[in-house]
Amino acid sequence: MNKLNKSRILLAVVVSLACSFSVFAQASDDVRDAFQKIDMAIASRSTESISKVLADNKSSPNYSLIENYTLKKTRQLIITDNLEFARQTSLAVIDNNIENFDAVELYSYIDKAILNQQAANQAAENRRRLEEERIAARNAKSKQQIASRGNYQVVNTASGQEVYVNEQQASFSSWVWTVKLGLADFVYQKISEPDYSSLKYGLAVGANIFRPSERFVIGADIFADAHIVTFSTSGGIDISDKDREKEPPQEFFISGRFVPELAFADLSKYFFLRAGLSAHMLASNDRDRTGTQSTFISPVVGVAIDSLPLGEAQFRLFYDYDLGHFMYEELKSAMEFGGSILLPMAVNDKTKVGIELGAQNLLLLKDEGGIENRTKITFAIGVGNVTK
Repeated sequence: MNKLNKSRILLAVVVSLACSFSVFAQASDDVRDAFQKIDMAIASRSTESISKVLADNKSSPNYSLIENYTLKKTRQLIITDNLEFARQTSLAVIDNNIENFDAVELYSYIDKAILNQQAANQAAENRRRLEEERIAARNAKSKQQIASRGNYQVVNTASGQEVYVNEQQASFSSWVWTVKLGLADFVYQKISEPDYSSLKYGLAVGANIFRPSERFVIGADIFADAHIVTFSTSGGIDISDKDREKEPPQEFFISGRFVPELAFADLSKYFFLRAGLSAHMLASNDRDRTGTQSTFISPVVGVAIDSLPLGEAQFRLFYDYDLGHFMYEELKSAMEFGGSILLPMAVNDKTKVGIELGAQNLLLLKDEGGIENRTKITFAIGVGNVTK
């Protein structure tokens, strides 16, 4: 081959390489431009723009590169949990080239993932609704229980929750109390053996104090009286000493009790169990003639209905068994029972004042078969705090 032919061949190769490089550069610019448009369309969440880029480049020899780049960006959308837009993007690829099986497979995968997510979301929504219904049912039951226990107020907290506060809590007082002064306290004493009776007058004081809580009501019954004036006596053992017969026997009664009480609010806030101490003391100048029981001090156990509202009035009833009779040879059994009602006369925001009418009885059964009964009637002025 001569030098001329070699030169011609070399020139042809150079021209061919230059043309190829120019075509490759032009193709690279077109692909880069398509990639940028795909990126912009995905950033703006525009499936129409993606479809347009694919359609405009469908006749390009580099269309497969643009499709693959679009599917790559679709997979990135799946990773970032943008499933719905990823499905639309893969569908845009399928619309422009239904024979792209990678796009079809990816679309099927995304569609299943969306269905699974929708099912999971629906299950979570069902659980949320069931929980709301359960809470609503529980709240309805709680409201019914609250209504059965008395009057409550609804207080909205700073967090938006509703809190039910009972009347006692709403009054900002943790104690409920009533004190009374018995201006007239009469006791009628009756003894069967010997046949003796007396009527006495005295004064009395008392108090009932309670501290309520959500589960318990703890309180105490406090009472004391003294009967120092004898109005009348009848009967008794005959005494041969005429001077003693002329003078009626003189006896003074002093009694008191301190009995703590406990109520279970779930059962009833008015029904109490009681246990405490009771004392009945005697001062007599002629006990042999009357047969009156001597000083009697005893622990007691019992039950009570206390602070029970009857309209505006307040009612209480108690029964105590005196265990101390076991320590006294002359006694077979002993018990106390009684009740009272407080009738309000004046009520303001903090206190109420009224009249309390009460009755109570001490029953002593003696070994010889005799019975001693002391029945008290009390008229008192009562003062208590208002819990509404």
